[in-house]
Amino acid sequence: MRGGLLLLLPLLALQSSFALKNLEEPRWKSFLDAKLECADYLFITGETLDRYESNGYPDEPSVRKLLNCIAVNLNAWDEEHQRVKDFVFNQYFVPNTVDCLYKLHTQQCLAQNVDTLDKRDRLGRAYHSFKCYYKHYAGIKNEVKWVPYHYSEVVQTLEDCMYITNPSKCDLLQYCQGQFTANPNYPNMAYCFFVRTGFYNRSIGFDLNKLYVQFGDDDLIDDDTEECITGIVDQYCKEPERLVHLVLDCLVQYFPAAVSIAEAANNILGNPPECGIPPSPPPKTQPCYNAPCP
Repeated sequence: MRGGLLLLLPLLALQSSFALKNLEEPRWKSFLDAKLECADYLFITGETLDRYESNGYPDEPSVRKLLNCIAVNLNAWDEEHQRVKDFVFNQYFVPNTVDCLYKLHTQQCLAQNVDTLDKRDRLGRAYHSFKCYYKHYAGIKNEVKWVPYHYSEVVQTLEDCMYITNPSKCDLLQYCQGQFTANPNYPNMAYCFFVRTGFYNRSIGFDLNKLYVQFGDDDLIDDDTEECITGIVDQYCKEPERLVHLVLDCLVQYFPAAVSIAEAANNILGNPPECGIPPSPPPKTQPCYNAPCP
């Protein structure tokens, strides 16, 4: 891959102020940031944290709680499969320059030590997941990384952008039925969403690395995707036409746009039968730092 941040136009000036006012600004954390926050949540002292680190994070109940909290805090925990999301978690570890197969060995370790555990053993799965990365990578990074949005935040942002762009009831019905690509209101709504979330800036384009950390599809950071984007940029210079062609022609197949758009529209309409989407159940209490979620 040639570069995660794909430039659309030369950076001859500072980003416009509106482009900076998006939701992603406070979403940058290091592993240490998350650890210190979790220590505060769990009443763990600095001296105890130092002991954990100097002893390689020993298998103790409080260490398990801490590491589970860190995975949740970084939105690196997959609630459905009860394991870490590799495409999020691995960005906090230093690549191993001695073992060229460290990624494979990490996945083998997860298969042997995590996948075999009961899914109800959340703290055990979190602990052994961390230990696989800790063992096979070269260390924990000190760098600040971008924390992806929870799915509920994506849906809420789509709802916000639907209110901002003021679609008709007919538009919303099309959205909730998955018919968004040809809707005349969709370009404005999509532009609002991608700018508001920080995935897109009209001065510098799409941040493909952020999209990858959010959705986890390797094709988002493939050279073919960049080539597709470059071709679209050469054809369109006006927004939001440029963005909507970038999304529909190059990117939309790599993330669940129809599902999240449908859910947002359904929520705004009040769950009408025409949408065919049942109301969402009440969310589980999150984050579940100390024990399995009910």
